[in-house]
Amino acid sequence: MPAIIPGTPLHSLLDALRKPFADVVSQALGANWSVAIDTADEASPETPNALHFRASISGHLQGGAALQVAAADALRWAQTLRAESVDPSAELNQEQKEALLELLRRVAGMASTQLSHLFGETTVDVDLAEPIAWEGVDVSILASEAAFGSSRLRLRLSSELLASVSSTSRTPSPPATVTDNPGAAISPEPNFDLLLGVHLNLTLRFGQRVMTLREILDLASGSVIELDREVQEPADLLLGDKLIARGEVVIVDGNYGIRITEVPDSRQRMGTS
Repeated sequence: MPAIIPGTPLHSLLDALRKPFADVVSQALGANWSVAIDTADEASPETPNALHFRASISGHLQGGAALQVAAADALRWAQTLRAESVDPSAELNQEQKEALLELLRRVAGMASTQLSHLFGETTVDVDLAEPIAWEGVDVSILASEAAFGSSRLRLRLSSELLASVSSTSRTPSPPATVTDNPGAAISPEPNFDLLLGVHLNLTLRFGQRVMTLREILDLASGSVIELDREVQEPADLLLGDKLIARGEVVIVDGNYGIRITEVPDSRQRMGTS
């Protein structure tokens, strides 16, 4: 089988399945589960009465994957998920199968997000299935927890999926900003176009005045407060507490407005030096 080397697309694919599996199972079963991918060539063999699931992968990645869960493991997991008494002699019923399917669909949702980040928009859908005989590569998923014990699940990756992963590279990182200083840190150039549609509240300030609490409490209808600015002085246009412009107060269709007469340096408006 292809080498599962950290940093390779195949390793990234398997890790994007392993992490969500560990997180979802730990949360659903109320314990800290450890999940690992067995890199050995030999995976767990076909077992009688095993439960089978099929994952259909579409988008930037194309192909399928099949998961085999041993009957005893599937039964115990399902009983725990449904808060039932653990009975190894019971038969796995449809409700328990549906509980396991819902668990794996949650894993698939998280895996879709991680795969989309790595390879581009990708969707993973999971359903119950009959034993799948397609060609591909088998790997083992080792899931273990101190009190629960360990389980070995067989994951088969279809040849179509392996070819798709091999031909798909990771999403490239944002371009770095070139600097004349070789010792300076290189950081991605901010994309301000994403912010240009954001609505911001502006404030028109005619002036200000410092008052004591007593003076404020004595205010009543008809009180006059003298500000620190003369009539002929321009008013301030503020974004938050940042001065972005000054100008003359005007009346526009019965509303106050401001005719800009002065715009500070852009670095001052952004609050930088």
